[in-house]
Amino acid sequence: MLEPSYSQLMEKINHDAGEQLITSRYSIIIATAKRARQIIDLINQEAAGDLRDKRQIEEAIEFRHKLKTTKSTSIAVAELYKGDIKIKEKDVL
Repeated sequence: MLEPSYSQLMEKINHDAGEQLITSRYSIIIATAKRARQIIDLINQEAAGDLRDKRQIEEAIEFRHKLKTTKSTSIAVAELYKGDIKIKEKDVL
C-alpha cells in the first residue's frame, strides 16, 4: 500500500491550492500514472543517448539511482505530495 493514500493526497492538493481543485480520486491516480511513465521514459531516453539537455540527463541519472530501491509510482506519489508536480485540470468543451 502506498503512503500517502489518495485521500491524503487529495486533501493536501486541495489545501495547498486553497480551493477544491481535485474532486476525484481518479484524477490523482491518472496524474500519478502519467508521472511514473514520464520517469521511466526519461530514463529510457537517457539510456538510448537521446537526451541533450544536461538538466534532463542529471534528472534521469538521479531517477535511475532512486529506482534501485523505489518504484516509479512511489516516486510520483511522493512528488505529488511534496508539491514538486501539480495536477492541471483540462478544460472540457
